[in-house]
Amino acid sequence: MAPTYAPRLAEAPPHLGTAETASTAPAAPGRSDDTLRPRPLGGRIFSIFLTLIWLGVAATALVSGLRYYAMPLQARAFSDLHDLFKPSGLIGHSFGVVGSLMMFLGVGMYSLRKRVHALARVGKLNYWLQFHIFLCTLGPFLVLLHTSFKFGGIVSIAFWSMTAVVLSGVFGRYVYVRIPQTINGQFISLRAIQKHKDYLIETITARSGLPGRDVAQLLTLAGPRKPKGLLGALFLPVLQRLTRRSQRKKIERSLALRNVPADARQTLIRLIEEEGSFEQQIVLLNPFQRLFGLWHMFHLPLAVVMLLIMVVHVVVAVLFGYAWLL
Repeated sequence: MAPTYAPRLAEAPPHLGTAETASTAPAAPGRSDDTLRPRPLGGRIFSIFLTLIWLGVAATALVSGLRYYAMPLQARAFSDLHDLFKPSGLIGHSFGVVGSLMMFLGVGMYSLRKRVHALARVGKLNYWLQFHIFLCTLGPFLVLLHTSFKFGGIVSIAFWSMTAVVLSGVFGRYVYVRIPQTINGQFISLRAIQKHKDYLIETITARSGLPGRDVAQLLTLAGPRKPKGLLGALFLPVLQRLTRRSQRKKIERSLALRNVPADARQTLIRLIEEEGSFEQQIVLLNPFQRLFGLWHMFHLPLAVVMLLIMVVHVVVAVLFGYAWLL
């Protein structure tokens, strides 16, 4: 059996006490720093801000040399843009330098943030992760422009290793965000998730006024399917998202058949879907932690190899007189 990456798990007391449910639902357990990680407005704004910068820089860099990149390789040497956008040209080489520095910075700062205890209070880990992704995707894009879409020799090895690291990072991000975490970035234990789920069931029962048997039937409408192996677990969140609308309609019809007042249905639907989300987390917790462990064993060594190949490429470029501005 493959080893599982096992970060320290937080035994989080559940917190679902919103103003909407406080009057009729059972009392919500108290808030603490180990509650399930919310999705704060600041985090969304920061993500949008980085996305806009990424798109702006990438579009500007691409458009500036688009006419050169669109030329056949044989015709580029005769273009007035060749001295600027060729890999050793002023702009082309600048893309390579800036892109490489972005990747070194992105890998280095995020690794330090996770491993140096003194940095634990310097911003939330999620913000560091977003900035890491920003640097380690924009950097490779600039390096791609640096190559002017022409690969060969050690450049080819460096480029494809970089591509593998980026694709690995995208996969890791997909897995990472689906493992429940606290606001401090610790992974939540199965016991803590179950506490949240139990509280939601109590809330649904109290607000609907339905017997436990009917509530259990309603919850099965939003519950996830059992995945078959790691591959099935990997695609289960996507399948759940694709079937969300049909599930919602089934829940609404079922509530109507049970004579639940129309003004209470939307709140109950939201709560039932939230309970289904917790059930999905329970179902996927173990396989996704295994996937994250396998990814962790692969991604970090691959990133180190990529950086070493980049260093070799830079040293060779300098030795052959292709240093920046020389």
